[in-house]
Formats: sequence, C-alpha cells, structure tokens
Amino acid sequence: FRGEIMKFFRNLSAVIILISMFLLPARGSAGEATIQLSATVNELVTILVNTPVAELRANGLPDKALKLVYARFDFSELTKQSLGRHWQELDQVQRREFVAALTQKLLVAYGRTVRASGDEKIEFNGEELNGNLANVETKVVSANSTLPIDYRLHFVDGQWKVYDMVIDQVSIVHNYRAQFDRVIARSSVKELLQKMKEPAS
Repeated sequence: FRGEIMKFFRNLSAVIILISMFLLPARGSAGEATIQLSATVNELVTILVNTPVAELRANGLPDKALKLVYARFDFSELTKQSLGRHWQELDQVQRREFVAALTQKLLVAYGRTVRASGDEKIEFNGEELNGNLANVETKVVSANSTLPIDYRLHFVDGQWKVYDMVIDQVSIVHNYRAQFDRVIARSSVKELLQKMKEPAS
C-alpha cells in the first residue's frame, strides 16, 4: 500500500508543481474564483523560482509557500471527500489526525519533486459557477503537449478554496477514494490512518 500511495503522491505532486511554476495571464472569463486562484499561484511562483531546487527537495516548501498553500487549499474537505462514507467512522481526533497525515504527505512530496523545465505555461480558460461551488478550467501547455487541469473550489468564509483537481479527466479525490477503499476493505479505517501516519521512506 505505501508504495502505491507514495507513487501516486509523487506523480500527482509533480503535476501540481509543474502547474504552479509557470503562469500566463488569465484567459477566458475570469470570475472571482479564478482571480483568487491565479493570485495565489502568481505569488507561489515568485517564491518557488527564488528558492533553489536542492533546498526545496531537502527541506520541502518554504514557510511563505506553505502559508499560501494552506490558505488556498482545503485539505480537510479533500480528506473528507476522499474517505467518503468512511469519514463518519472517525471521531474528531481521528479526523484531525487523518487530515494532518494526508496533508503532510502531499506537502513533503511537493517539496521533494519540484522542478522547472522552462517551457510549460498555464492558461486559464474559463470558470463555471454553481452556487457556492466553482470549476476553473486550465490547460498546461508545452511545445509538445497540452494537459487539461480543472480546479474544483468551494466558497468558505469569503474565500474560494480548492478541494479537488481533475487532471486529464482524473479526479484526485476519486483516485484517493478508490485507493483508500481498497485498503479499508482489507483492513480498517484505523489501520489506514496508521499507515498514513508512517513517515515517508
């Protein structure tokens, strides 16, 4: 299980970092969700390009970058949706522990795999609103490929926060849920939590 989940984290984090490192001005309809998301990415870009890659891989994200990520991503909602019905089996302490464990694994992978190749850019292509939910469509464009990325956000306390990303039609939340369901079917939610809390090798 650890090998499978960490392989997914590494692949996922590489895509997220690629997206975050290169940004074009927003295109298409730029609603408030797009404006807030692009502002975060712009500031994150500035921090990352001024931090040596070796330092990022050794120490993870700088504190300023972590602050931005925590402010724009709703890791609690991401974890809740990834666990699906199993979330109800956890008490409040276990929920906090699970959110912390999943968040930490994502952030560690993020910092370790950061890289910049120099030719990828991101286009913001539109925004769809449905009440307090938004979908921001983007594409990562390079000389040889185009990768569609949709950010799913919800409106919380005056801010649009990311709770899922759909990468080339594959949802992060759905991917997690499928993996978690397989582990839980073989063991239990509590055992999954213990595995998630184990340090990365």
